[in-house]
Amino acid sequence: MKITVLQSNLAKALNQVAKIVGSRTTLPVLNNILLNAEKGKIKLSATDLEVGISTQTIGKIEEEGRITLPAKLLLDFVMNNKDESVEISTKEMAAGLKSSRFEATIHGISADEFPSVPEAPKEYLAVFPKNELFESLKKVAIAPASDETRPVLAGVYFQFSGRELTLAATDSFRLAEKKIELKNEVGEKKVIIPTRTINEVLRVASSSESDEIALAVTENQASFKIGETYIVSRLIEGAFPNYSQIVPATFKIETKTKAVDLLAAVRMTSLFSRDSANNNVKIVVNKAGLDIASAASQVGTAKSHVPAEVKGEGLEIAFNARYILEVLNVVPDAEIMLNFNDNTSPAVVKLASDAGYTYIIMPLKSEE
Repeated sequence: MKITVLQSNLAKALNQVAKIVGSRTTLPVLNNILLNAEKGKIKLSATDLEVGISTQTIGKIEEEGRITLPAKLLLDFVMNNKDESVEISTKEMAAGLKSSRFEATIHGISADEFPSVPEAPKEYLAVFPKNELFESLKKVAIAPASDETRPVLAGVYFQFSGRELTLAATDSFRLAEKKIELKNEVGEKKVIIPTRTINEVLRVASSSESDEIALAVTENQASFKIGETYIVSRLIEGAFPNYSQIVPATFKIETKTKAVDLLAAVRMTSLFSRDSANNNVKIVVNKAGLDIASAASQVGTAKSHVPAEVKGEGLEIAFNARYILEVLNVVPDAEIMLNFNDNTSPAVVKLASDAGYTYIIMPLKSEE
């Protein structure tokens, strides 16, 4: 293989795929990135056997070939190299890297040992405007379980039904749901995609110039195509919980307030509860609005007031502050609705500008 690539193009491609490379793998080739130059294309791939990612870039190909090179060393060399272009040429299991000021030799592993990353499918189940799916996934991806003791909770649930997609995620303490209207009828399909895959999709989409995200689903895999980058992932087996029964249909207490004010109040007040087991903050609903309070015997106390429109009687209820902060950090809305029934029932966050989004939080037992 002998190729020449602009440093900026190579750096961008490496940054797209290198995040997948695992640091704890017992299979050495999984620490590497596969470089494949053939048919006029320079393709870079990485995988940890659960998630695979491929992207391609343009450059001059003098000789076709394949090799895998250590991801971290290759990325560091290219990112610290400010020369205009980088030439990569291989001889047996080593690659020579050369630019106008720098030269290096990196030892690699045969491309034959690299696990195959499936090719991008030719047909997709659905194609989304990038910003719509990006914002929707961002609002839902805060809620999956962080461990895999219950695997079905460690991902985002995709339920296709006719011309609607419902995204949902829960860790049993809170639940996020977002409904998206589709352009075309896609039939019935239910899959759970691992959180790590969703985070990769969000990462790639955030820097992509593409206007679309395409999704394909097979029996055991999901594939996302974002511009020149392709992400493929295993699916999580099992049935997602039937959560509809926990979504309140009506509320005894409804409040509307500015999201930025509630975020500031909870963030400031939670400084005094962050060392406690449940990061407990108390919300007191009254006619004047919302009072946010926390107390820690070894630290002190804090209280904040948030003006709000309130319908219904007063209420005192406690939550894990993190669950409130995480939703407020991903909603850009000027106004949100925070609705309650009583201090032992779930509270529901709705957005003034997005009727398709629902966020449910289970309360804590109030600490007197």
